[in-house]
Amino acid sequence: MTDQSSRTRTRWAPAVWAALSVVLTGLFGAARVLVTPRFYFADDSEVGSFGQWWQLGDRLLSGRLPILDPHAWQAGNYFAEGQWGLLNPVTWLIAVTARWAENPVVHVTIVKIAFLMLMAGGVCLLARSFGASAPWAAVAGVLVPLGGFTVYMDAASWATGLFNAAVLPWVWWGLRRSVESLRSPLPYLIASYALITFGYVFGVLILVVILVESLVRAIVARDGGRAIRTLLASAWGALLTIAVYLPGVLTAPVTERAGFHVINTRFLNADLSDLMSAASPTATASVGSWWGPETAAPLVYVAWLLPIIPLFLPMPRDVVRRCIPLFVLLALVTVVVIGPSEIGAIRWPVRFMPYVCLTAGVLLAVMATHAFPARVTRRRVWWSLLVLVIATGITYANTPGQWRWLALVMVVQAIAIVAIGYIALTRRIRRDGQRTGLAAAAAVAVSGLLIIPQLAVFPYTPLPKFGVPDSVARMQSILPDSPDDAIVVGDIYAHGGLDASFDERLMGNLWYLSPTRVSSLYTVLPYSTFSKDLCMDLRGATCADALDTLWTRDAETGLPVADLMGVSTILAIKDTFPEAPVPPDGWRLVSEGEFTWLFERDEPVPGAGGVAWTGRGTSVTVVDVSETAVSFRVDEIGDDARVVLARLDYPGYTIDGAEHADPVREWLLTVDASDARPGDVITVSFRPPGLPLMIAASALCAVILVAWPILQHRWRRRAETAPDGLGLSEELPVPATGPDTRD
Repeated sequence: MTDQSSRTRTRWAPAVWAALSVVLTGLFGAARVLVTPRFYFADDSEVGSFGQWWQLGDRLLSGRLPILDPHAWQAGNYFAEGQWGLLNPVTWLIAVTARWAENPVVHVTIVKIAFLMLMAGGVCLLARSFGASAPWAAVAGVLVPLGGFTVYMDAASWATGLFNAAVLPWVWWGLRRSVESLRSPLPYLIASYALITFGYVFGVLILVVILVESLVRAIVARDGGRAIRTLLASAWGALLTIAVYLPGVLTAPVTERAGFHVINTRFLNADLSDLMSAASPTATASVGSWWGPETAAPLVYVAWLLPIIPLFLPMPRDVVRRCIPLFVLLALVTVVVIGPSEIGAIRWPVRFMPYVCLTAGVLLAVMATHAFPARVTRRRVWWSLLVLVIATGITYANTPGQWRWLALVMVVQAIAIVAIGYIALTRRIRRDGQRTGLAAAAAVAVSGLLIIPQLAVFPYTPLPKFGVPDSVARMQSILPDSPDDAIVVGDIYAHGGLDASFDERLMGNLWYLSPTRVSSLYTVLPYSTFSKDLCMDLRGATCADALDTLWTRDAETGLPVADLMGVSTILAIKDTFPEAPVPPDGWRLVSEGEFTWLFERDEPVPGAGGVAWTGRGTSVTVVDVSETAVSFRVDEIGDDARVVLARLDYPGYTIDGAEHADPVREWLLTVDASDARPGDVITVSFRPPGLPLMIAASALCAVILVAWPILQHRWRRRAETAPDGLGLSEELPVPATGPDTRD
């Protein structure tokens, strides 16, 4: 009976440790909310993510998938935007729940903490696949989601970055079990689908590195089966990448993402001395950003446990060989983090820090598994303490003003290192399993303890906090009766943080919640000529000249730009326009608020999407207008056969019955109807550029999804029936201890 109970406990121990890691990660994440209720609702999550999810959820609940919205102008090309996650069921779930939510702060907080917990579970599984014991894998599962960049940038603001970092461990684990062990590829296929269709490229780049390393290792080992499986995994990822990213790539030439350059402005990248702060949860290092040469957050913090690595050295040769993928990825992402700040469209390389944390955490767990407690010596404890002192000294040299917190953290780390060393060396605990469990528990406890000084120094993200309303109903009450379409002009950031200002206006994608269609939305792909013409940034802020531009007649068409855009409502920010602007004929000031001026037309015009202007002597009648198409019948063709549409001239438009002309103002879609005759119907329609390739890639993905599991099953059966199991490589077992080399 006792033996049976012991076997049961042993069988369930890994699951218990993993569950403990996931639960503690959730608790640690929630602890930040107790200090800063809006910790996970800042910057892009405030004015970007929630409004985007709300709009996507609204479309999904009405049975539509958004493709293009001409009323949103430069923010309305959804497949090109990528990060809308239009093909991602996880994003759909988040979006639908956002549409049902009344409190955006609560909704976003739950989503963020859930993904941190998901990350912890994936790290545990990945560490186990590399040979880490359950307790040390759980330690890694706790440490990795506590990485400084993950907590203070991705989790606080950049949601898609968090989603990528949370799913990547699951992808890697699924890849290893299907490629290395001939197990079902479905976990890899599902996880990698989620990763790629989130639309955030950084995790996809990491996956490319992992796949290439796996293929090279298989080729070097002359393992044809493993190489074929890696190629299948790579083909799946590549085809998905085409389906998700091709529209953005083909749209880039008309956006601010066009061109390729390599520069180093020292913006959100680190240097070698910064990496010495990787073990300090309260050190800022010298990572430059919007606030100058130092950012008030521990962006390069990896894990407080890093100085303990000498305790686990040297690594056995077979363990080093098994950890080659970890070493390769760790070296590469470290080089990228300290590399140029911009390489083409890839900006701000410190965004790769979550993957430094991932590889370092898993590697630490594997090293501890094979060295603790047998390889731990007093001498190595002293070496670990020396490394801690040196790292803290270099960190102090970079940020001397933080010496009090650095000293406090160093003392806690030193005590923890000594305690772990004592657990390994004491003779009072005879069983190695008990020592390992106690040491892992101590490491997890210290991880939670160090959140306290970290929150004392950095209670919130350094990214902007706009203080947007925590009520969906309140945001839906903004511009309730204004005629479509509307645009905001002026500095939208001027009154950020002032709650009363949100009784008159919204920001970024929160405008999706307004009953009026407002084009001043958030985009990651600003349309170059449009944004320059209206001096508009990616969140919809403009300079003062934008109002003059809207009310000034275009030299080529003779119509005001507002007419060409179909704008009937203008909301002007008072900080930019202290005195009431004088509207032209046909417009009137309908209300003055504390923060805004509201102008409307006397007679509203049709909004964006339809015909805005026809050339001299040319007249047409609009037959039908939808988000992705407009049809019009030619009534007369004059000397100037151009027809201007109130749409941006995006790649992907096709014109049936006429030709594409140079865009008016370099951004308005323009049709040349010279070859048409009266009575002809011209149809202008939009499809994401590269759609045939996207469909073909998706079809091939479907083939792989069906064929690979079948082939995998046959390969496994063949390997199992081989005389010596040739070709079947199971995951490596986890040894209890290494050889005893204690002094």
